[in-house]
Parts: sequence; C-alpha cells; structure tokens
Amino acid sequence: MKRLFLLAICALFVNSAFAGDLKFMVSEDISYDDNIYLTDGDEKDSFISSTQAGIAYKNPIAGTGLNLSATGMGGYNAYTEKNSKNGFWNAYADVNLSNDLVKLGDTFLYTSDPANSELTERAKRYNNNAYLSARTSREKMFGIGVTANDSYDHYIDKDYSNLNRNRINAGVEAFWNISAKTSAFIEYVYTNIDYDHRTTNKIGGSFNDSHGDTFAIGIDGKVAPKIDGIAKLTYTMRHYGVDAENYSSYEDMLGYFVALEWNVTAKDKIRLSGERKFEETAYINNRYFADTLVSLYGAHKLNDKLTLGLTLAYENMDYDRANNNGVKRNDDLYTVRPSVDYQFKEWLSAGVWYQWRTRNSNVKGADYDSNKAGVFVKAIF
Repeated sequence: MKRLFLLAICALFVNSAFAGDLKFMVSEDISYDDNIYLTDGDEKDSFISSTQAGIAYKNPIAGTGLNLSATGMGGYNAYTEKNSKNGFWNAYADVNLSNDLVKLGDTFLYTSDPANSELTERAKRYNNNAYLSARTSREKMFGIGVTANDSYDHYIDKDYSNLNRNRINAGVEAFWNISAKTSAFIEYVYTNIDYDHRTTNKIGGSFNDSHGDTFAIGIDGKVAPKIDGIAKLTYTMRHYGVDAENYSSYEDMLGYFVALEWNVTAKDKIRLSGERKFEETAYINNRYFADTLVSLYGAHKLNDKLTLGLTLAYENMDYDRANNNGVKRNDDLYTVRPSVDYQFKEWLSAGVWYQWRTRNSNVKGADYDSNKAGVFVKAIF
C-alpha cells in the first residue's frame, strides 16, 4: 500500500514537474455552529475558521493511454470555543493513474471526523486506501473486470483505538456492454476485516474480525438519456471468527449502492446517492449496525454566475443487539442544506450556506439538533 503511494509520487515527478495542467487552490470558510459537540441540553456554540490550500495536477503519459492525476489539500480549523481542544489540522491526498478502463491509485486522509457516524465527538484519525479497478474493452458485447482495495483506519485518540482496523476487498465483474456508454454487470467481492489485536476490550482482536462475500447486480455508465452513474443491488454474507455467547457468527443483508447525476436542463441538475451496508461499531453489545443512507442534491443556475443548491439527506442506523437497558438502538438522522454560490471569475467563487441536522434516537441522550451557517470564498489559479 505504501509502496503504491510512493511509486505514484515518483511517477508524478519523473513525468515532469512542469508538464501538464497544474492548478493551485485556496479557500476560506467562516461559519457559526450552535452545537459543536452535538449534545442535547448542554450545547456549546462557536465560530469556526477553516483555511484550506492545495494543488491539482493532471497530465497524460505519452505512449501509455494513461492519465496521471494528483490532488493534495490541507488546512487548519480554528474555534473560538476552546481552540486548544477543538482546533484541528486536516489533510487529503490522492495520486492515481487512469483511463476509461483502468484506475490505480492511493488516497490518504487525516481528519477529526470519526469514521463511525454513531459517534458525535470528533476523533482524530487517518485513513489510507490503495485501490485498483480494471476492465476489458467497452466495445465488445461482453467483458470482465477486477476490483481491489486495501483500506486502513487508525485513530489517534486512544479512547477510540478499538476501532483501528484494516479492510481488504477483492472482486471480479462480468459486463454486458449494452452500448459503448452503458453496461449491465454482475459482481462478486470478497471482504476481510482485521482489527488491531493490540486493543484489549472486546471489540478489538478476533471478536470483531470477519470475512464476507458480496454479490451484486447493476448498471453503470449512461443509464438513461440524461442520467449518468451507477446503481446496483447487493447481497452480503458476513462470517465472524468468534462465535461468542448469544452472538451469531453469521449475518447477511440485502443492500444497494446508487450514485447518479441527472442533467435535467442546461441550468438544472439533480444528484442522487445512497447506500445500505454493514458498518462497524463500538456501541455496547454490537459488532455492527445496518447503515441506510440516501442523499438528494439539486442545483439551479439563475444565470452564468449565480447557482442555488439544496441537499436533503436521510440516514438510519439500526443495531442488531440490545444494550444493557434492553433497547435495540435505532437512530434516524435528517439533514437539510441550502446554499448559494456566485462565480465572480472563472478562477474566483464565493457563497453562503446553512445546514440543519437532527438525530432522533430511541436511546436516551443520543438525540441532538445542530444549526450551522457560513460564508466562503475559493480561488483556483
């Protein structure tokens, strides 16, 4: 995984540090959050300054048909409320080689947002994800493909170290190329999840280690005249290494994955995304929860410079086992986020946004309401 990342970086500089398309990005977002800890009844508010800078590089590699891309972003998030506790750095980097049939790359993320959405406290962690996907020609009626990735989550805070884990996926695909732009497919993916065995409480080590099989059927590419993306139904079977008392060593789930964009008109677009899957958890007496998410984004251009946007999202987190009070936890999260963007120049944009988010849970103390609002300016040159 690390070697892949280093090889991609070397390829970036060997290809030429001055060739291709190199852009620099800077942004500033000033926002107000009325509930930074996402609590109920003891809310703390804060103004937040998020300063970010980065680069984006693209260049075709002569004689290979591949394009080299690299993106790097990083910055600091400062709080007026106890910045020594709440302020944090973040970083993102991705390097990949790709064309219409192959994509090979590595992504690194450093953030304070927990990977597990049941958690409300921010938790510093990093994730490294090496990935590969490849398929045969889209021109022939039938084709095959392979997909693989190796993802590692590591929490800096020892309180969350029991969520440190490595996930490996490896799969094969069979395509029916309906046209050069549209394919139906079936897919099989094997998954292995390995927790850090140095952790001592019950979620660490072999208790939550698992392997599984996922079968899927779907369609990707141009799924309709004005709609592009991917949609698939999944069936996952998961096997745990330890058959603990009152725990099943086998679980299964019918799920889905959707990522579609509908260009309604030249001025209007709609994006639909969603997923239903197993999600790892540190919550009492549970190895996982069933995570169901759907998000709808719509944008309308009033003119060449002014765009109105609206995001609506819903997430349900359904836990398999009861807690110590005999309650099987079930959370519903709702998000509404309107925004207004203005393009002053090709390289300069600004905007305002507001976000309302709420969690309704059957577990006492897990509910919260959150209101955020902000303004931003972004330059790409």
